Amino acid sequence: MESRLAQEVCALIKAELKRSKLPYRVLGERLGVSEVSVKRMLNSHQSLSVERLIAISENLDMPLSKLIAKAEKNLSRIPLFTKEQDLAFFNYPPLFTLWTELTENRSLNEIQDRHQLTSASLYRYLRMLEDVGLVTLDIHGSPNLNVPTHTAFEQGAKYPVFFTSQVLNRLQQRVINLPANDDQAFLTMVKAELTHEEFAAINKKLEDWMFTLLGDSQNQQSRKGLNVRPYTFGFMGAQGAFHDELPLIPNLSQS
Repeated sequence: MESRLAQEVCALIKAELKRSKLPYRVLGERLGVSEVSVKRMLNSHQSLSVERLIAISENLDMPLSKLIAKAEKNLSRIPLFTKEQDLAFFNYPPLFTLWTELTENRSLNEIQDRHQLTSASLYRYLRMLEDVGLVTLDIHGSPNLNVPTHTAFEQGAKYPVFFTSQVLNRLQQRVINLPANDDQAFLTMVKAELTHEEFAAINKKLEDWMFTLLGDSQNQQSRKGLNVRPYTFGFMGAQGAFHDELPLIPNLSQS
């Protein structure tokens, strides 16, 4: 089993043990191992065989297939910045610039040269990222990312308000008056009569599609060797017509 999936399965088992109030000691007795061994297995310090997983799932009254399916679903979810991290970006936007460049695998020397930063300033920025849990600095002051590179903002977050407005304005300029032979952009617009429930369902489908697309695009192992470029999507929808008043229909002159 792939290591990330195995870790997520173990996390789900621990959560289910807590929910069902089944002690590690009792589970160990049923499996014929010590309480310490159970803890080591579930904390990835000791190998956990498929047979042992099946036995554990049986004790939890949860089929192993269901356990793995739930773990895979959890892994496919797009992680979200915390409110503290969002507020840090909102209060000091250059911090998000640094975070973005770190996720793009730029070295500290490259970032320092690109922005003409002093070593002291760069270190202070890195400490700010560390303070909100985005990175951990090693003994040499190099950052290790604590959250995935495709982490997103939750709905209602503060920072994207100003960031999104910039992106949407530039995207609008790009897609207005598209030439017929331009296959690197599109503009689609539709006006439909919908119930509120239908509108909410469309919103949910688009949101699910975009987050799935984002997750799939960040799967570097499966996309190795592909020639990829950044593409930006902006879908908007709201109740209302949002156009100027239609012109009046004049009387036709008699000929």
